[in-house]
Parts: sequence; C-alpha cells; structure tokens
Amino acid sequence: MTKSAVNKTLWLSGLITGALVGAYLYKNKDDFGPQKKKLNNLIGDFQSLLGDMKTKFLEVKSEGVEATKSAIQAAKEKVEKVK
Repeated sequence: MTKSAVNKTLWLSGLITGALVGAYLYKNKDDFGPQKKKLNNLIGDFQSLLGDMKTKFLEVKSEGVEATKSAIQAAKEKVEKVK
C-alpha cells in the first residue's frame, strides 16, 4: 500500500470508529448521566485549579521581575562606585 492509501484507510477507520462510539454513547446516554455530572464537577474543579495556578504564576513572575530590577540596579551602583 502506498502512503496515501494508508493515510486514507486510517482516516476512514477513525471516522467510522468515532461514528460508532458516538452512536453507542447516544443510545446509552441514560446510563452515562451520573458520570456526566461527575465529569462536569471535575472539569469545574480543574478550571478553578488552573485559575489559581495562573494567579500564583503571575505573582511569582512579578516578584521575579522586581528582584531582577533591584539586582540590576545594585549592579549598576557597584559599577558606578568602581569608576
């Protein structure tokens, strides 16, 4: 088989598999209802965790920038004293 034939075969098999899984989940959506609620709760917790991490990263970044500025200023002052 050529590379393009393999790619087409894989693409088509993925499309068919996705359609079959989607049909199965749609047919049995009542069975997966409680898991959907749990998944939504987990996604909400994950989003809040990411939000907290983002704010902490921004705080650390700003602290690092301030520390770098003060270190550069101190180095400049030492260089001026040497001159």
